[in-house]
This record gives sequence, structure tokens and C-alpha cells, in this order.
Amino acid sequence: MGILSATSTLLCIVFGFIAIGYSVLKNKEHLLLCDIFKEQFGYVPAGIILAQAGGIFLTFQKDFYFIFPFVFKKGTFPVRNMDSDHYDFIKGLPNEKVSWLKIKFTLFLLMVVLFLFTIITSLLSI
Repeated sequence: MGILSATSTLLCIVFGFIAIGYSVLKNKEHLLLCDIFKEQFGYVPAGIILAQAGGIFLTFQKDFYFIFPFVFKKGTFPVRNMDSDHYDFIKGLPNEKVSWLKIKFTLFLLMVVLFLFTIITSLLSI
């Protein structure tokens, strides 16, 4: 294993722990976001409820419904089944309510990129 591969592996593990730890620390904000959604629409989407039951194993999955409107335009493939009112409501939430969510997924994406970089460097023996 080369130095680049070892470094990226270590960074991937570190960012993985940071991302999961941050997610656990921000679970209260997730529940608050679910309460706001439920107050507006009368229910929480089933996918979120199922992911919440998955505990730490689905810690990122439970927030995908809330992050997608910030990543994808309305009507695109990943949000094609999302109700238009849900999309607009989530997109219109104040930054104070969703900034933690953006940080959480930035950490998650860094972990994924480092993981892929680790695989590539391991295969190339760099």
C-alpha cells in the first residue's frame, strides 16, 4: 500500500467518524425539521420514518428527503416523485434550520470521495 493510498484511507476513516458523530449530535435538529414538516403537511414521509428506525446505519438516509431540494432542480430525476409543495417548503426553509444539514452532507461527500480515491489508489498501487 502506497503512502497516498494509506493517507486517503486514514482520511476517509477520520471523515467517516466525524460525519457520523456530527449526525448523531444533530439528531435533535433532524427531529425538529420533521416536526416542522409534520406541522405543515400533517405527516412525515414514510421513507424518513423507516430510515429513523434504522438508527446509525441509516443516519444519512433519513435526511436525503430534506437535502435533495437543495441539490437538485425541481422536476429532475432524483426529485421527480417529490410533491411540489414539499419541494417548495423545504427549499424555502430559513438557513438557520438547514445549515446543519448542508454541513452533514458535505462531510458525507468528502468521506465518499476519499473512499473512492482510496479504491483508485489501491488498485493503481500509488
